Amino acid sequence: MRSKQAFTKLEELDRKLNMMSHILSVLGWDFETSMSPRGGAERGRQCAWLGEQIHNLIACDSTADLIEQVKQDIQTTPAWYSDRDRALVRILDKACTKERCVPSSLVTEMAIATNEASDRWFEARGNCDFASFSPYLEKVFNLTIQRARCIRPDSPVYDTLLDEFEPGLTAQRTESLFSDMEKTIRKVMEMTSRQDTDDSFLYLKYPRRTQERLDKSIVLAMGFDTRRGVMGISHHPFTTTVGEDDIRITSRFTDPRVADPLFSYIHEGGHALYEMGASNALTRGTSLAGGTSMAFHESQSRLWENVFGHSRPFWEYWYPRFEKAYPRQLEGIGLDRFVRAINKVQASDIRVNADEVTYGLHIILRFRLEKALFDGSLAIADLPGAWDELSMQLLGRRPESIASGVLQDNHWAGGAFGYFPSYALGNLINSQILYTMKSRLDIDALLREGRLKTLRTWLDRNIYRYGAIYESPDLLEKVTGQGLTASFFDRYLTEKYTALCQGN
Repeated sequence: MRSKQAFTKLEELDRKLNMMSHILSVLGWDFETSMSPRGGAERGRQCAWLGEQIHNLIACDSTADLIEQVKQDIQTTPAWYSDRDRALVRILDKACTKERCVPSSLVTEMAIATNEASDRWFEARGNCDFASFSPYLEKVFNLTIQRARCIRPDSPVYDTLLDEFEPGLTAQRTESLFSDMEKTIRKVMEMTSRQDTDDSFLYLKYPRRTQERLDKSIVLAMGFDTRRGVMGISHHPFTTTVGEDDIRITSRFTDPRVADPLFSYIHEGGHALYEMGASNALTRGTSLAGGTSMAFHESQSRLWENVFGHSRPFWEYWYPRFEKAYPRQLEGIGLDRFVRAINKVQASDIRVNADEVTYGLHIILRFRLEKALFDGSLAIADLPGAWDELSMQLLGRRPESIASGVLQDNHWAGGAFGYFPSYALGNLINSQILYTMKSRLDIDALLREGRLKTLRTWLDRNIYRYGAIYESPDLLEKVTGQGLTASFFDRYLTEKYTALCQGN
């Protein structure tokens, strides 16, 4: 077989795998948004079967042989292959190597266990009952260990899990970055501790229909394409790609603060813009048509949510529209008080509703609990107490209930151990990208004028359009000229909250 013919065959296989993954995402979307209360068991079997088919296809001998053939040809005729081609081979090679290490039976068992655990999580959270959920979580945890040991038997389990979401990341590197981040957070918390910010007006009753209309209008202004995406409602805000031109996001309107569903929509909208930009003529339908890593993905969602969406220039444009929509609730409030209120720094229980300063502490909490679980110093059954104790150390408070503590997230039920650090690393990445953008664009002027699509265009040209062609460290250096550092996060938060504390 001629080498380019081999690559063409490999790309056809990748497109088939990508399509199957999208079908699995459709089942997941339905599970989160509209499945009947008793549909979980069969849905678990459906997902398990499809996951097994994907595993068998990527892990089979013919796939491994095809990848090896193309890899050898890249060495002998490198000029035939673009960065895009090499990236596709890199991704498939890593996936094939990993999946060939994992028995098909374990893939099926894991799929069933995570669906059962996710189903039980809904019930347990509603009933504030960790004990009923614990056995299901423990099963997922044990299967996660088995899978990690299959993939990299000579590496620490937690390093293997971190690598799944951020290639090359280790617990030691994460601890170093988080240590610097925590110092910045403590400094800014001290800086804002003397500020008496009244945000009670954000907790008044706001009409849901108006909220949904106004919140969605901001996501549309960001450049969300309704021909290629859908905005919905779920128990937990999320983004999923169910097709190359079908990216779906959700928010929720059960939180007491009017700003929470808005910023959830902006956050998920940032994910969607990345996915839409990553699915283009060069990448569409392949495994390249997505973000390069989970941390980079979070950098984009939190860039829109916090850096842009919580800024004063952003609200100079949008606040008059809020006043018009909510005249009774915002009577006598004014722009300055509103901006201070949405940027209020105050430790709270719920991660997704945390302010951008204390948010990192929520991630550090989860990271340290995960480390303890996988080094054997913490048992699943003891998670609620350990959570409460660490929350007291980091955030200065214990959760009001298990539902707002250890049961608030569904990531562990889905087997996503090692995922949480991506959220905080995203804050470091977006701060670094921000200062590169500032050197080339007048960001404040664009925000004041409501020209969000101009910001989206810059991000699309410099980040989104590459999809997964470049790995996260390479893309960050390509955009900013240097590797990841926590210094820009320190600069961003210090500058922002110094100005807020001074009333500017």
